[in-house]
Amino acid sequence: MKSYTQYLSDFLIGMKKSGRYSANSVDGYSRDLRRFAAFLDKHNFQEGASKESNRVLLRAYLGNLHEAKVSNRSVARFLSALATFQNYLTEKKAKPEMLFEIPNIKYSRRMAPFLSPDQVKNVLEPAQPVSSGSVKKDKEFRLYRDLTMLEFLYSCGIRRAELAGITIDAIDIDRSVVTVFGKGNKERAVPLGQPAITSYRRYLLFRDKKLRELELENKYLFIGRNGQPLSVRSVNRVVRAYGLKAGLKVTPHMLRHSFATHLLDNGADIRAIQEMLGHEALSTTQEYTHITAGRLKEAYKKAHPRA
Repeated sequence: MKSYTQYLSDFLIGMKKSGRYSANSVDGYSRDLRRFAAFLDKHNFQEGASKESNRVLLRAYLGNLHEAKVSNRSVARFLSALATFQNYLTEKKAKPEMLFEIPNIKYSRRMAPFLSPDQVKNVLEPAQPVSSGSVKKDKEFRLYRDLTMLEFLYSCGIRRAELAGITIDAIDIDRSVVTVFGKGNKERAVPLGQPAITSYRRYLLFRDKKLRELELENKYLFIGRNGQPLSVRSVNRVVRAYGLKAGLKVTPHMLRHSFATHLLDNGADIRAIQEMLGHEALSTTQEYTHITAGRLKEAYKKAHPRA
């Protein structure tokens, strides 16, 4: 009979191979569940123990998380991962004594901050290339690349990993769309705004020239000075750097939130936004309506005859 940690290793390998989970999800599950498994090992967890002893162990672990000031949201994420793993244990006919009674931990979902249209403009402004003989070629390449990255994040509302994974053949200029692969490797086409298309066309010239100079080929759109594809971490660094130039703390996720919020503010259909964001559940997209509720009330008071 397999041990708890052996089942866990097989479960995580299966998650990775299935293609239904993003790399971030797999990392999160692995981190949360391996920490719990290490805690169980430290406290001599026996796969044949009683339900009562398992209840005590889980409560002790949750108590440790509370003392470490781990947020309710993170605790809920761990319990969700544990529930998924336990479904796997049940499917594999593991001993019932390996299962834990999972409590219901509620948490308040905190919306990530978003930028105003003027703030977005201020973030994009430092990336605008200036045609000048004094500008070095490498810097010009970087400016066009960075501007295109920022335009794509805000114009399409895509995730940072989706941006890093864009390939050259994913761009359809005639239709003004880009094809991205979201969570679970699900494909979707997202509209490209005109500023994003304009910056893309300019960047492409510098990108192709850079690859020719390096005698390299690369299918990915966004590359570094060495011609290699940009990592998710590099995307974070670029966005943060331009945010700081505008006096703001900005993340790729903030640009995604700004994209959705500005569309809602301007009357876009919430189901269309759901499709563009790649949300499976409409309820996930509806979180954005809380942000704009105040503005909707203002508009109602000004426009409705019986407000």
